[in-house]
Amino acid sequence: MCTLSYFLTDDGYELFFNRDEQKTREMAIAPSKHTGNAIYPIDPQGGGTWLGVSHWGQTLALLNDYQSVFDITAVKHSRGLLIPHLLSNKTPALSQLQNMDLSGYAPFKLCIFPDKLSLNNSHIVFVRWDTKQLIDCQVESLATSSGVELETVTQKRKQQFKQFIDLRYPASEQFLAFHYSKAEQGQYGVNMQREDAMTVSISHIKVGNTIRFNYFDKQSQLISSISCLKVAAA
Repeated sequence: MCTLSYFLTDDGYELFFNRDEQKTREMAIAPSKHTGNAIYPIDPQGGGTWLGVSHWGQTLALLNDYQSVFDITAVKHSRGLLIPHLLSNKTPALSQLQNMDLSGYAPFKLCIFPDKLSLNNSHIVFVRWDTKQLIDCQVESLATSSGVELETVTQKRKQQFKQFIDLRYPASEQFLAFHYSKAEQGQYGVNMQREDAMTVSISHIKVGNTIRFNYFDKQSQLISSISCLKVAAA
């Protein structure tokens, strides 16, 4: 269960991501710079991540696809290992995915924000792997996943999104207010809370001439921030 939103700027984009997890899951390691010129947090359980940005400005965000039916015995690799792999070199992530054998991965959705993204270049890629094929999905300003009541959860979070966000004049403050909001309680809220699960972290990635990854771990109440100058991809 996760929620992603974004808006484009003159020289890049801003992306916001709420990660929802079981309360029993081990706390993630805050974002840091990794080999391969990428910044991302680490999930100790699988050793991978759900969100990462390269030093040249490509961001990848992973959402589980709970609605696809699959054979769990066929799963050989953690989905979280995809982002570190895809960000370890400068080849566009979509090209890598199209040439990978994904048969050992459980279903997922991946949002790809290319390094040259801006108001003048809005080509965001959103693909879904259903264990059989890689499918292009419609790109929207809000993407969400949920293991329960997906249709209702999506509808309610879209309603909240419209209450907070003016897409004619988007601003960081609007999106942060939305992602931190507790206006809608329980499993339907973007800042989700259930008996067994909750929003465990809130991330904000800003890509322009510089790259900044702001991260709030709700479990520890710790805020961290890491930044770098954007480098040319070519």
